[in-house]
Amino acid sequence: MTRRSRRLTEGEEYLRQYPDLERWMNRCSLCGSMGYKPELPQNIYPHFNVAADNLRRLFGPLAVDDLSRCEVCSSARDFVP
Repeated sequence: MTRRSRRLTEGEEYLRQYPDLERWMNRCSLCGSMGYKPELPQNIYPHFNVAADNLRRLFGPLAVDDLSRCEVCSSARDFVP
């Protein structure tokens, strides 16, 4: 198992335990890549800030366009016949 797939599995398990954190996540509608929203604040909760740190540790940032496509998939659409 690669390091990336292990981290993704760990991240998905974390989100299953804390489903309210899904609102801070983006998923590409084409490739399924998942990452935290670039606008994720430093502190999600006022007193106990482990959640934001864990999202940053388990996922990378993922910006998506208005059609929920990541940058790679959005630019690749020009090459599809």
